Amino acid sequence: MYFAQNDQRSFQRMELNLPIEISKDGNLYKGICIDLSSTGMRISFTEHGLQTSDQVHINLDTGDERFLPLSAQAKLLRVTEVGNGNFTAAVEFLSLD
Repeated sequence: MYFAQNDQRSFQRMELNLPIEISKDGNLYKGICIDLSSTGMRISFTEHGLQTSDQVHINLDTGDERFLPLSAQAKLLRVTEVGNGNFTAAVEFLSLD
């Protein structure tokens, strides 16, 4: 894990690169959590069905018994296509389950 040192954000981010599951309207999408903070995360994914302002449910399980799985209702603040059918999104947590 890596903590960003020169970041001007209010909350420190932790780089993770762990698989996540994103569900929206009964559809399940696979993605990667790039980094995580106390208020949200940055994710990457390849499915085209997710858009800015979508409300989704996110599950992140580290596979490490020292860390509880994360389950959250969230909003996609910004979805950006980065090329070759790949997308990144800024995610804001609305509530933690």
